[in-house]
Amino acid sequence: MNRNRHTRRARIGALVIPVVGLLGLGACSDDEPDEVPTETTQAPTAQDRLEQAREVLTEAGSVHLTMVGENLPEELDAYVISADGSGTMEPPAFEGTITAKVAGIQADVPTVAVDDQLYVQLPFTPGYISTSPEALNVPDPAQLFDVDAGVVSLLSKTEDAEFGEQSREGREIVQEVTGTLPGQAIIDLLSVGDEEATFVVSYALVEEDWQVRTVTLTGPFYPQAESTYTVTLDQYGERVTVTAP
Repeated sequence: MNRNRHTRRARIGALVIPVVGLLGLGACSDDEPDEVPTETTQAPTAQDRLEQAREVLTEAGSVHLTMVGENLPEELDAYVISADGSGTMEPPAFEGTITAKVAGIQADVPTVAVDDQLYVQLPFTPGYISTSPEALNVPDPAQLFDVDAGVVSLLSKTEDAEFGEQSREGREIVQEVTGTLPGQAIIDLLSVGDEEATFVVSYALVEEDWQVRTVTLTGPFYPQAESTYTVTLDQYGERVTVTAP
């Protein structure tokens, strides 16, 4: 009788020990904190901001533009001094006024560029005449709005992009991004420049919406001169219609 009782107790003990062991393991695992996946976040680089600004400008489709040149070679007979007008990107088109030196004479020239045609109102002419950029030895202003070769394209062609200073311009907080551009990018934009040269570029990007507010280009646009053109962009997405006069 006692022998049977001891045998039953031994069997019960043999069953209880593994169960307790399993419960113990469960308790230990519950005490350990769950592994939380580590989130890796990287702050946007200067090139990231330029790409963001390129998308914003492209999606706008139209913009108002002013361009002003500094340290231009007075001895040359033809070059653009400044421009003020609005344009569209699809198709590339421009309507405004270009101040240029043409045949040695400085003049404000009302200009329309659309459908690969250039219309200008030269001094002492009663209306617009149809001509070509090559005939006047000036860049095609519609090219400034071309997605592949215009101001938009500079953002993706910029090399060695770095953040510069942050500042307030009126009501806007702007972030400076500096970099360089190959000479070919300048030739594509303005039909002037040294193909072998490297141009310095500085952008002012409006924080929050990342619009390009200014683009400053410096380099050998013309022989024997280190000139600067500053392009200012605003009125993003406002309705612009350009038609031949």
